[in-house]
Amino acid sequence: MKLLNALGSVLLAAAISAPSVGLAQQQVDIGLFRNGDKLEVRVRPASDFNGIFSSLVFTIRWDRSSGAALGALRQEGAPAQYMPVMKSGAVRESGTFNYQVYAGFGVSPLEGLETSWRAGQEVVLATISVTGKGEFELVNDAFTAEPATNANFYVSLGGRDQTGVIYKGLSTAEEDGTVTILPNPNNGQFTFFFSVNTPTDVTVEVVNALGQSIFNDTLRNFEGTYRKEMDLTSMSSGLYYLKLKRNGETTTHKIVYR
Repeated sequence: MKLLNALGSVLLAAAISAPSVGLAQQQVDIGLFRNGDKLEVRVRPASDFNGIFSSLVFTIRWDRSSGAALGALRQEGAPAQYMPVMKSGAVRESGTFNYQVYAGFGVSPLEGLETSWRAGQEVVLATISVTGKGEFELVNDAFTAEPATNANFYVSLGGRDQTGVIYKGLSTAEEDGTVTILPNPNNGQFTFFFSVNTPTDVTVEVVNALGQSIFNDTLRNFEGTYRKEMDLTSMSSGLYYLKLKRNGETTTHKIVYR
């Protein structure tokens, strides 16, 4: 990746001189979680690791019309030392979305900081303050995949590509009690409904954990009760999210398909 070429020789030298422990590592996944007025960026390794976390790239996307914004990124403890992360350029615009790319480079082995990763355990790598009620997503999409952008999720351990998956791409906002999902959890078949008391434009969307849309409906000047029966049995089980835009605000509601 272009973003990593400048430090390629440094990372290669670090990988050669790094301890042999951790060189048999497997892929590392990434997730985005909401914690009050902050987002938590978490990584989840598939195996134990205490070598060099060489490089990281990820991108957060949100709807520009929401008026929401990302604030300062903060790191604490060992992650701040073995993988310092920062913004890679300013916020970029594409279509109706804003994008912020982040990147990090590390040269210190975790072992040297008296820490290590355990297989399957999440590590909070950084927190990012947010304002507004927009929904923020970790994404690999057409924009991040463009050669000029080159900002798909990427992980290198010991100088080797160990990119996993975005296992939780969408961070949820405040729950709205006017929305009902029954049953929840479910077996892939469920019904959701909500009421709108004042005529307004409404957008209804169901997305998977990667933020990919599987249902979308837009209503103009809608008032009354909206009801929709869903059948996801042809899709993989897991977490899905119902996203509603009403009166200029977006809310997100978790759907658990077991």
